[in-house]
Amino acid sequence: MAIIKEVRIKVSSVIENLDAAGLAEGEAERAESVTVGYLHIFDNERLLTYAEEQEGARTVTEIKLLHGTVRVLRHGAIESDIIFDEGATHRSVYSVVPYKFDAEVTTKRIRDSLTECGGALDLFYNMKIGGAQKQCRMKITVTDSNLNSI
Repeated sequence: MAIIKEVRIKVSSVIENLDAAGLAEGEAERAESVTVGYLHIFDNERLLTYAEEQEGARTVTEIKLLHGTVRVLRHGAIESDIIFDEGATHRSVYSVVPYKFDAEVTTKRIRDSLTECGGALDLFYNMKIGGAQKQCRMKITVTDSNLNSI
């Protein structure tokens, strides 16, 4: 049985630059956005889809959760296809017009409590993009779209 449900999505991220020794340096970059999207559940797969507007540019994001692996696919102002698999490193290309960067993501931990009733997806990972080392956390909180707040 397939379930498709409109949901409210809050995306919070913290990104820290790492020095040559792998230690955080400087100020952390923090971002937060709230939007409405859709949660699709069928068989063992969950798919979260939403669109965001930033500085007049639109990006559509698809987050696919299957067997402990998370795939984040973005189209539009940002183009990327990143796989999060705990303990593994995956390489891809991250593109923001007019730039393209080689990206390498090493997933440290995935916390997943997302069900048809809502929940959260918490990703802890290191990213090497354009030669710069980053330590990142992205938390996606999903609630019923009829609720006034997250």
